[in-house]
Amino acid sequence: MSLDTDDITEILQLYSRYNTAIDTGDAPAFGACFVPDGIFDNGMSVVTGREDIAAFADQTHSAMPGMRHNATNIVIDGEGLEAKGSAFLIGYLVDGGYKVIVTGRYADELRKTDEGWRFVRRVFRADG
Repeated sequence: MSLDTDDITEILQLYSRYNTAIDTGDAPAFGACFVPDGIFDNGMSVVTGREDIAAFADQTHSAMPGMRHNATNIVIDGEGLEAKGSAFLIGYLVDGGYKVIVTGRYADELRKTDEGWRFVRRVFRADG
């Protein structure tokens, strides 16, 4: 049985919560987008567990408070309590203008938990 509309909507909200959390400096909310032992591979390091993932978000936002993340072309496929997703990223700075600083793609493994849909593993690879 494939995912229903409610599952797809909840996963799309997860993608949005993830970007909003890092862009507003809400590190605990960013970490909460993952299962407790979740893995975030950002292409430069692999971070494991909500606490360390939240610390990554805090450091990133502190270093670049004007960074914004836009996920586009989100595709979600799954069945039952498991799903795979992908999205393209456009990361840009809004300090004194608009400057694209990174583009790339996420490849995601997701699971439906008692807390709702969460990332189990999120891998980002920058273009180029």
